[in-house]
Amino acid sequence: MLNIVVIINRYEDIAMIYDIIYNCGMMLFRFIITACFVLFGFSYASIVAKINQKAITKEELIDAFNAYWREIIHMPITHATKKDMQEFLVEYVRSQIIQQEAKKMGINVRESELRDYISKNIGSNSISETVKNFVRTELLTNKIINTIARNIEVGDKEVIAYYYLNLRDFKLPAQVLVMRILADDLDTANEAYYRLLTGSGSLEGMNSIKEGKPMWYSIQTLPEIVKEQLYPYDVGKVSKPIDTGSGYLILKIIDRRGGGILPLEEAKPLVREKLLKEKRQEVFKEWFQKVLKEYRVEFFFWQL
Repeated sequence: MLNIVVIINRYEDIAMIYDIIYNCGMMLFRFIITACFVLFGFSYASIVAKINQKAITKEELIDAFNAYWREIIHMPITHATKKDMQEFLVEYVRSQIIQQEAKKMGINVRESELRDYISKNIGSNSISETVKNFVRTELLTNKIINTIARNIEVGDKEVIAYYYLNLRDFKLPAQVLVMRILADDLDTANEAYYRLLTGSGSLEGMNSIKEGKPMWYSIQTLPEIVKEQLYPYDVGKVSKPIDTGSGYLILKIIDRRGGGILPLEEAKPLVREKLLKEKRQEVFKEWFQKVLKEYRVEFFFWQL
């Protein structure tokens, strides 16, 4: 049976630690909390976690945490909290266990795969070994899932049942197709507004205006000032010039389509992908909980 030992120095930390451990799927195993500064007389001054006999030192964790916070979170390290570091430590341990298990399974990531993934998803290969290791873990996780969940399928009945039980998720909002005219000054904007409103002529020959490509907008997401101008959203409705601070904007509704429900046939691929992902993640979660039984994991959060 897996032992997870957490050493703390404040009882109020217990609830937070439960949350951290639970999120990693470890709450199904034996959970021991020892409120003390030393364990059986041995000093743990520089150790923040152990995986079996392998120790993770505070120095190692801080170096990894700083790199991760700098390169992935993109926030000043001064904004990091103790909870951020505790959660990172749990993820750091999880990453190492996944890498060990992948090695046992003969699953690996080629350097070319790693470079390609980093180039496409991060944009720069000038990253620390810490971040590369987390990327490697993500790729290994996907390969493990492909191995242990290769036979997982989602049937049509499951897709149809999900669709009808969650119709609200497939609701389409009412939309309007809007022509956008930007004028440099108010006089030009008023002239454009009059022409669009009365249909007395095109905008050709008018100086100091720019016409943008018509775009579809969801009515419910339009800014209030635009809603007031275009209500009741009939085709042909024209807004009065709106001062943008850098010019004047005139809008005209040239088409409208009502809201409704995304048809089942169009929703099927989306539902199938969603359900398949959920099933695969559940298989991985069960697998990870099983392999954790082979490890003794200790956290010394009070050292952080």
